[in-house]
Amino acid sequence: MSEKKQNDRRVIVITGTSRGIGRGVAEHFLSKGWTVEGCARGVGAITDLRYHHTQVNVADEEAVRSWVRAIKRRHGQIDVLFNNAGLAPAAIAALLIPGSLIDDVLKTNVMGSFLVTREAALVMTTKKYGRIINVSSMAVGLHEEGTAIYSASKSAIVEFTRIMAKELAPFNITCNVVAPSMFMTTAVEALGQEVINRALSKLTIKRTITMEEICHVLDFLVSPLGGIITGQTIHMGLISG
Repeated sequence: MSEKKQNDRRVIVITGTSRGIGRGVAEHFLSKGWTVEGCARGVGAITDLRYHHTQVNVADEEAVRSWVRAIKRRHGQIDVLFNNAGLAPAAIAALLIPGSLIDDVLKTNVMGSFLVTREAALVMTTKKYGRIINVSSMAVGLHEEGTAIYSASKSAIVEFTRIMAKELAPFNITCNVVAPSMFMTTAVEALGQEVINRALSKLTIKRTITMEEICHVLDFLVSPLGGIITGQTIHMGLISG
C-alpha cells in the first residue's frame, strides 16, 4: 500500500484533546469526516459519534501500550498521530527548578511523546503507511530565561523525530514537527498582557496564530501528497535556525 486515497476511512490519534490545540485539531478532523481517537488525563469534552476518548497518562508506558492496542482492535489501523499532550510550566530560573518539576516535564513532554510515537508507529508499520506529527514550541528558538527545562524537552522532541523519520522511512511513514508560536489559551491568558506582549515582540510575525492556521499546516502534512516531507520542523511565526 503506497498511499492512502482521500476517500478511504481515516483514523487519527490525538493526545491532549481535552482543551486547547488538541481539542481544536480533533474537532477539525471530525469536521472532515475522520475517525478521531483522543486522550487526556481527564474526561473528554467532545461529543461526536466518530470520536472516542480514553483517559491516559502518556508518560505511563503500560497505559499507552494498552490504549494504542485497543485502537488497533477497534479500527485495525492508525493513519495519523498528532502528539499534542504536554506540560508548559510557568517561567522559573534554572537554579530554582525543583527536581519534581523537571521529572514531570520530561516524563510528559519527552517520554510521553516518544511512547505514543513508538506504539503508534508499530501499528503503522503493519500497513506500511503513516503520518506522525509531534509538537515543539517557539520557546526553542527564543532561548528565553526561565524556560530551560521546557525548551530542553521541546528540543528533544525535534531530535528524536528526525531520527525516527530516518528509521521509519522504509515503511512509508513520515515524521515531522510543528512548532507553533503563541496560540491563545486560558493558560496563556493567565500570564497577563505584559508577558504576552513581550513574547509577541520577539516573534518574526508579531501576532498570535489561529486554530485555522495550525490545522492548515496539519492538512498539508497528512495529505497523500505530503509523503515526501519528513524529518522537518515547521516553525509558525518565528524564524529559527
